[in-house]
Amino acid sequence: MSNLKSVTEASFEADVTLNSRPVLIDFWAEWCAPCKALAPTLDKVARDFEGKVDIVKVNVDEHPALRERFGVRGIPALLLMSGGREAGRIVGNRSATQLASYLDAHLGTVTQLARPKVTLCAYGGDPQEKAERITRFREYLNRKQAALDTPMWAENVTGALGFVADSSDPDECASVLGIPTDVLEAVTVLSSYRGTHFNAALFVADWLDSVPVGANLSKLPATLLIHILSSQIVSDTLGGEAKLQAIRDELVSLHAAEADRSHETDAGWTEVKQACQNLAIEFGEGDLARAAKVLEVATCSLAKNPDVLKDFVFALSSLVQKSLQARCNWVAQDEHRLFTRFDEVTKHAAESGIEPPRGEALLKRVAEVDPDLVERFRFQYNEGSRAAGERGIAFGDVLIALTRQMS
Repeated sequence: MSNLKSVTEASFEADVTLNSRPVLIDFWAEWCAPCKALAPTLDKVARDFEGKVDIVKVNVDEHPALRERFGVRGIPALLLMSGGREAGRIVGNRSATQLASYLDAHLGTVTQLARPKVTLCAYGGDPQEKAERITRFREYLNRKQAALDTPMWAENVTGALGFVADSSDPDECASVLGIPTDVLEAVTVLSSYRGTHFNAALFVADWLDSVPVGANLSKLPATLLIHILSSQIVSDTLGGEAKLQAIRDELVSLHAAEADRSHETDAGWTEVKQACQNLAIEFGEGDLARAAKVLEVATCSLAKNPDVLKDFVFALSSLVQKSLQARCNWVAQDEHRLFTRFDEVTKHAAESGIEPPRGEALLKRVAEVDPDLVERFRFQYNEGSRAAGERGIAFGDVLIALTRQMS
């Protein structure tokens, strides 16, 4: 049970908007397993930042107006508010180290929690340690393959890496495996493109196999980002436009310079970000403008924003869907309308005492009252999801290949 204060629609102004301190809001729900896994981490961070930041919780089921007000779709979502305005947001589970680093970057503070002592030596340099952990994991997956209709993980296990490291705490996973937290997060993100929880776990097992014993993987996220920026997928996205290609080349140089710590690049990030924004305006609408916006996602130092890699992969993977959305005029209001229809069908089922429909059955019910909405949703979502999956899988394969080369 979390000790953090729960904020309601009635108390929001006093607790958040008028608060003299920055406020980190945790949007969560009772049914959300990652939300529950994050709770003890937030308690830990709250104690470390007492007097500097107030950390509060908003139950999205009990306060849907606040969820809609801030456009919260995925949870857990953490919104940092300062002076009544949103200063930043991150979505998904995070370790105490990552959250402390995130808050330090925004507050200009320096906390010990953000700098844990982790020995960056994969599997502690012990080949037997690697073999035993991976063997136990693959044996579990072999048993699970015969019972795919059962939950993938036990209630106290948060995912594949948590199973392998025998810990649900991301920082402890990093310490046990000798692998940086941001690397483990990148692996988890890329595993999500494998289609099913079981296939995601198989990807994690293959990646763990690729990790050289004793390797220091601290440069792996930057190396992966640089390879993706240099990939044929990005080249095709830029459509031969020379201005976009020049920005891509500059981004590769900036991220390489940061990885090598060869010089300070703050001014370079600002300039290339502005160049992306200018080109998006110049191109107006269409695929080139969208390509400029995708490149803009990568215009930030990984050290100052660890979500850059994840966000760039997502932006690049979802680009096909963005193009399809433009073709069928799918806009934010349609998204809102669809979720409203989902809520209406679910509420009606609950009032009727029947099991609410899910997935395809839910869409069919909505189509009975709003067929055009569902038709346009299918047009942009189905092909977009397929393309996103293909790109995510390709990037995961690159990660495994790069990992094998690390030492």
